[in-house]
Amino acid sequence: MPGLKIAQMNTMTVVSSNQEGYALENEEGAIFLPKEEATRPLASNDTVDVFLYFDQSKNVTATMSKPFITAYEPAFVDVVDQKHGLGVFVHIGLKKDMLLSKDDLPHLKEEWPQKGDRVFCQLKAGRNQMVAKIPSRFQLLKRLQPEKEYGVGDEVEAYVFHLGPEGVVLFTEAGHELYVYYKHTRKNYRIGEKVHAKISFVTSRVKYNATLTEQKELSLEKDAQKIYDYLLGHPVMPFGDKTDPEEIFQTFHMSKAAFKRALGTLYKEKRIKIFPTETHLINKEN
Repeated sequence: MPGLKIAQMNTMTVVSSNQEGYALENEEGAIFLPKEEATRPLASNDTVDVFLYFDQSKNVTATMSKPFITAYEPAFVDVVDQKHGLGVFVHIGLKKDMLLSKDDLPHLKEEWPQKGDRVFCQLKAGRNQMVAKIPSRFQLLKRLQPEKEYGVGDEVEAYVFHLGPEGVVLFTEAGHELYVYYKHTRKNYRIGEKVHAKISFVTSRVKYNATLTEQKELSLEKDAQKIYDYLLGHPVMPFGDKTDPEEIFQTFHMSKAAFKRALGTLYKEKRIKIFPTETHLINKEN
């Protein structure tokens, strides 16, 4: 079937039928539509749009159910499973879920999408299989055209699209692109994870800088608790006023300024002693 388009919708005509289903044809070729894949009864000479894909036996089959994504129509889809050594499976609206290969995912499995996450995907067909792929940022921006604009201070719901060397790329389902520098985060993220971000700078109508940290007063309390929890396991920790900012970020995922503010809180509460390159937990029982 060299002419039929796998992973796409095909317009075809019913030429015959039996108890099992319908024989379909067009100028490009012929395919069989199982009766359980027909969304309504069909008669000879009816024109019908069908989606072609590979079934569990790797045979090309047709369905009248249109999937959420095709080869040229990407969209956000839900992650339904994660398989070690393979990748993750996404639900595309058909009986068969599609594999998003580990080759298209980060090297670290901790950064892979988990069940319930949402990933922007499209389909790609090979000789005898069809898989999901993550398209480029350009393709996403071209496909999604958001109508709403955001302003500084607006809070938005978005999904992690890419983990770069300096920051995280997020997209809203409407197509707004948000960039968050790692210094404005408080943890490690994974592809497809839903986050709540706050707009910090408007680059264009659809592109923004954002932060994933909370208001300073709220984050300060959490930062202090994070450091205190670390000190409970490391009563003399090798971090202090003069510690390199990169070392602080690698361990606590916070900027040096946030780290020093949190230390100040613990110091005022008389929980710690601060030195240039060390911080000591005060044992109040002694």
